[in-house]
Amino acid sequence: MIVPDTSIWIEFLKQNDPVTARFLTLLKAGKIAVIEPIFAELLYGVKKPKDKELVLSYWQILPKLDFERGSMLRASHFANDNNFHNLGMGLMDASIMQPVINNGYQLWTLDKKVLSILDAAHRFD
Repeated sequence: MIVPDTSIWIEFLKQNDPVTARFLTLLKAGKIAVIEPIFAELLYGVKKPKDKELVLSYWQILPKLDFERGSMLRASHFANDNNFHNLGMGLMDASIMQPVINNGYQLWTLDKKVLSILDAAHRFD
């Protein structure tokens, strides 16, 4: 499964190619999963009720990675264990990466900092 991060979702929702075409192919194949921190970021940025409804509709229908009580604490340990702070990565990115990696999923991102830290086994290019 592939977890598109906020940067990918923004490109998809704006219908910007080549992200949109690739995203739709993965979506139709049932290969897209979501996680709460990414959708929290998306909802934080929406300005129109119509956009909020669209984001929430994807949240409702797509498979979700578990993000339960204690997830942020686990992400903090994960970030510290991997020296993310010194690499310039924030806790929000770590809270996304930790469950993606632990579940054997791939992260799809345009974030150069995240790409430089993720090894090839856990990223989708």
